[in-house]
Amino acid sequence: MKAPPPRAGRGPAWALLATALAPLSVACAPASPDDDGARPEASCAYVVEYDSRSYLGREETDVPVAESLGTATRAACDDTPGDGDDGEGPAPMTAFALPGVDPAVAIAVAEDPGEYRLVVADTVEELPPELRKLTDRS
Repeated sequence: MKAPPPRAGRGPAWALLATALAPLSVACAPASPDDDGARPEASCAYVVEYDSRSYLGREETDVPVAESLGTATRAACDDTPGDGDDGEGPAPMTAFALPGVDPAVAIAVAEDPGEYRLVVADTVEELPPELRKLTDRS
């Protein structure tokens, strides 16, 4: 039995393919830390600190509010370190109670006049019924 003849031109085709795919493998690699050790993030989470608790922002911005609770602080955000921009510093905002909801579970914060974003304590795994009533209203 004879060995098949070698394929001509196979080497250059593979080299061309490898050259074309190399940039894609670099683009898919995980981000490397910057000089200060920080990893760039795609975006900053909406995190609010109030009464020694962390609250995570939700999409709802039309929740009813009760009395003012005082000052809350939105965490600083620099989602693109090393771009020459220092990002956003901590932002003070007013915290509001929600009718019938314990402030240890959720509060609202004023983003703009008349617009209140719901933020839920980061320890809450499932919204309690009294909070679901506020978020499910039409």
